[in-house]
Amino acid sequence: MAGLRYQPIPRLFLLVALCGFADALLHNALAQIQGSAGQSDTKPFTATVALREGYDSNPLTQSYQSSQDVRSSTYTSIQPTAGYNYTGLQADMALRYDFTGIYFPSINQSYDIQYTQAFIGRYTYAFNPRFQLTVSDNFIYSEQPIVTLVTAGLAPLTQTSINNLGTIQGDYRVTDRLSMVTRWNNTILNSDGPSSYNENGSINSGSSSSSNYMNNGAFHQFRLDITPETVGTFSIDYQIYDYQSDQSYRDNQQVAFSLGADHLFTPTINFSGRAGIQLNDNYGLSDSISDPATGEYGVIAPGGMGSGEMEVDAFPFAAISSTWNYDQRSFVSGGLSIAVQQSNLATTSDSEAYTINMNWDHSFTERFSVIQSMFMNFALFTPQLTQSEANALNGPGSYKGNGQQTTISYQCKFTYEIYRYLSAELGWSYTNYGSYFDVNNGGANSYTRNQVYIGLRGTY
Repeated sequence: MAGLRYQPIPRLFLLVALCGFADALLHNALAQIQGSAGQSDTKPFTATVALREGYDSNPLTQSYQSSQDVRSSTYTSIQPTAGYNYTGLQADMALRYDFTGIYFPSINQSYDIQYTQAFIGRYTYAFNPRFQLTVSDNFIYSEQPIVTLVTAGLAPLTQTSINNLGTIQGDYRVTDRLSMVTRWNNTILNSDGPSSYNENGSINSGSSSSSNYMNNGAFHQFRLDITPETVGTFSIDYQIYDYQSDQSYRDNQQVAFSLGADHLFTPTINFSGRAGIQLNDNYGLSDSISDPATGEYGVIAPGGMGSGEMEVDAFPFAAISSTWNYDQRSFVSGGLSIAVQQSNLATTSDSEAYTINMNWDHSFTERFSVIQSMFMNFALFTPQLTQSEANALNGPGSYKGNGQQTTISYQCKFTYEIYRYLSAELGWSYTNYGSYFDVNNGGANSYTRNQVYIGLRGTY
């Protein structure tokens, strides 16, 4: 990655990036962490600074149905990055810090500045030629503006978000043909909106508990070298999700079993595929949940969501991806997956998701190139709480019924190398978020955002 480029995005987008427990999805996330640290560069220290001037059609990500006109603004951004790489006889280490700050002068409010910080690290130690251990972590802290303000007279507050993905992975070569991969992962997602004051002066927390959770998981994969070009895989992936205390009825555990293969068609074309089954247990709380309105127990009926009983649902899983390196500096890659992902709704803990992603880097000349990426995610929701249960636990109006959320993102950047350490950039970023449900939410949160920019990037 050439540096983090921050823009407010729906929580679902973040969840997809951090929560996919299927082998292919988590493997891609780990590859992003490791690739982000800049270990491909032989220099011990790397530094990059990018300056941009641009236009943003919807910096506050206001919805189509906003009571106010959608606000647009020009912007100025700065993106410094610093990295350190170490390569030894048995150990490799890569560290990186990214910062992005954006100023929107047309907003002219206390929330006209957005920023994000990322701390990325990876350490690998080879105990012997057959066994190595890798520890990695990706921590992102971001602060973005929100449309809804607090009580009149108080300064507008921003929404903060923390996302952390940590992993420990062991790679074993058992025999000349059989190898194994064992991995532990931990994900923390925390999003906090603005606090507000009650009439008595007490403070309502702005915690976005419908999305906040901790995830721990264990993954094990057997890899068999069938031919020099083909590797067969069998994977077991167990994940457990623990939501905030007031959303604990959404706690769930999952286990996935999959068969797959990695195949090298030619030295420049590879393919990876996985298929299997996911078993989900939405166990939640016991039946001793009290109705906040009446104080009575048994809000959730026996055998229903939150009963504490094991209620296992089976879902198919499939993921394919391929990469073609058609030139020394050019490649195209793409992937498709069908899996279960965590939701950002209070009435359901997970959703059936279809994800498509594509990347295309092309060098026209040694100095002129283009980088493109596209991401599409379609999530289908079926509430695990009835309307009465949802109203009892989360208040009237919390039930939305069946629905779907769609996220589409496209980014394109042209770069021209002026000198060895200086290049010019011209880019466009597009995001579309659609949210459609049967009850009380006919696309109210949907929005579209376009960003165009021109800038300079200095690299050491």
